[in-house]
Amino acid sequence: FGGNMALFTCALLALSYTAGSRVHTSQHRLRVRGGAGQSHVFLKDAAAVETAPPPPAPPVATGKSAEGLSTVTLTHPSNGDSAVIYTLGACVTSYTHAGIETLKIRPDAKMDGSKPISGGIPHCFPQFGPGAIQQHGFARNLDWEVASTEEGPNPTVVLRLADNDETRAMWPHAFEALYTVTLTADELKTEMKVHNTGDAPFTFTGALHSYFDISAVKNIKIEGNFDNARFLDKTANPPAERVHKGNEVTISKETDSVYTGVTGEVKIVDSGKKAALAIKCSQGWRDTVVWNPFGDEGMGYNSFVCAEAAVASFPITLQPGTAWTGLMDLESTKL
Repeated sequence: FGGNMALFTCALLALSYTAGSRVHTSQHRLRVRGGAGQSHVFLKDAAAVETAPPPPAPPVATGKSAEGLSTVTLTHPSNGDSAVIYTLGACVTSYTHAGIETLKIRPDAKMDGSKPISGGIPHCFPQFGPGAIQQHGFARNLDWEVASTEEGPNPTVVLRLADNDETRAMWPHAFEALYTVTLTADELKTEMKVHNTGDAPFTFTGALHSYFDISAVKNIKIEGNFDNARFLDKTANPPAERVHKGNEVTISKETDSVYTGVTGEVKIVDSGKKAALAIKCSQGWRDTVVWNPFGDEGMGYNSFVCAEAAVASFPITLQPGTAWTGLMDLESTKL
């Protein structure tokens, strides 16, 4: 029996290691009763099994949402920061830094593909506002393909949308759009590149219709080079051009303002979250749009503000064979 018991004990310990558990010794004794002879075996310092922590998430992981839509999740290997990108609309739906979520999905959002995602960072392309085609264009409605991924020290995904029969029926131009999302230890970096792949020039407007998570509207101020900026107040009837005074924007009523030429760094300072989010546009995006449906509980107005990197006031013209690039990065810091 003693030989069998030794084999049993070794097998038990081997199973513990095989299961990925960490084993440490304890001062408990293990009593094993035999058959008719009532054999007793006492093991000093018997092994106690402690469950090991789960392995770290991979830098790039493809998967499906609860509703069955395709996603790509980036996780930074040094700090666990993460970003989730849906292929539907190439929409970034989450960016967490130091455990704090920076983006917001509206409570009335449809996440099953029946409508564009209302939240995160949706695309407005090739049209920002009302115009010849649908509001905010078609890029947010369509599935983008995953062109490439890179694990490395800064996980990256590149998504691609090109003209097809459906897009040409709405907008008769040949194009390729590449959207690159990179997760660094401190920032979420985005690059939108639009190529004219046809033989005739075309014009477009666009924006990253970003929904940013906030503690409450009353707790935020939006800082940037707003002083003396001209803006289109789209809540007026008819929409009216106005001039902003001061470098801060606050929300106390329904707001839908297109600030011409306000770019560079725009910062959302949130006293409730004790955090500041810098929206840094270093190329391409040359306007800023501030939107909040103040008072609309169904949209969850008190939980987000849109501060959008845009080319909205004047369209971009692309000649055949040329490209336009817009760079927008997010950096979250504690106050």
